[in-house]
Amino acid sequence: MSIQRLTLTNFRNYTRLTWSPTHPISVLTGLNGAGKTNLLEAISLLSPGKGLRSAPLPQLCRAEAKEWGVAATIRLKNNELVQLGTGAKSEEKRRSFVLDGRTIRSQAQAAPYFSCVWLTPQMDSLFQEGPSGRRRFLDRLVMALTPDHAREISAHERSISSRNRVLLEQPHAETWLSAIEDSIARHATAATASRLALVEHMNAHNALPSLFPKTRLTLDCPIAQHLKTAPALQVEDSLRAKLKATRAIDREQRMTSHGAHRADLGMADMETERPAHLSSSGQQRAILTGIVLSHAALMSTLKGQTPSLLLDEPLLHLDEKRCLALLETLKSFGSSVFLTGTDPQSFKALEGDAAFLAVKDGQVLTS
Repeated sequence: MSIQRLTLTNFRNYTRLTWSPTHPISVLTGLNGAGKTNLLEAISLLSPGKGLRSAPLPQLCRAEAKEWGVAATIRLKNNELVQLGTGAKSEEKRRSFVLDGRTIRSQAQAAPYFSCVWLTPQMDSLFQEGPSGRRRFLDRLVMALTPDHAREISAHERSISSRNRVLLEQPHAETWLSAIEDSIARHATAATASRLALVEHMNAHNALPSLFPKTRLTLDCPIAQHLKTAPALQVEDSLRAKLKATRAIDREQRMTSHGAHRADLGMADMETERPAHLSSSGQQRAILTGIVLSHAALMSTLKGQTPSLLLDEPLLHLDEKRCLALLETLKSFGSSVFLTGTDPQSFKALEGDAAFLAVKDGQVLTS
């Protein structure tokens, strides 16, 4: 798929931008704060999910504006053109999607028409922060292949919150707690099954240029381990029983000790088995870059449609050989690629294959 035309209205520092990419690869350079990452974030919001920054919707609206919007003309693999847009009023907590002029009921309906994967400098913190950040990263990868995963995760989170509240306020509400725990068991099992499938696919279809380390992913999760040996209904029953048995201790600790929210994603170099969190910053960035590229290739294989690639400061921490390997790989990527940086010379290897553009004062200009 490729973006033929992009329009931003009152989005962050953009009052109004209309831009038609001329090349499959767009290199966007400019000073810090010019709006390069904002542009990638706008593109990311055309796909289901919370976007590249996971920002609250009110933050997306330009100061003093009442609503924001992002719209694009997208050319699909069969050369069909579709019009896809998203946006919200400044005070709204949910954004809407419009496809060819009609509002669609769920974000998942937009997935067949546009998908993207991204890499940002902030993602480097995955190796140092707690499991929640790694779960969010994994869930974004899953959602790109299974849009309904977002609904399962959201329903699971609501049920966990409800159980914690009821345990504190009405701990003897047996029927109510049983209903909530049934919901947790169903959604946790479905979400974990999707996570496990993605991890297994990624490990089996890891095809990268030799300079990028092949990464073995692991899902550290009791539910996932149970799903490897038992049918889903049996796993659900087991989880319901565990939730019921731990009500007293969970009430005391003000948490739910079993569920999909207790999972963690492990990453290690496939050749040396060295865990990613013990690697250097350059090795970690190479691992992340490899995961994103492998995921994009997997999407192309399984869905027959290559996602757009959004790379914010992609050369950060990479040595010269890996920088060149990445840029060479992008030349034959097969979908729209957007890269940002402060120095156009860093992307010199893409001359002739990419459009070089300057981002300044809410505009995209030919550099």
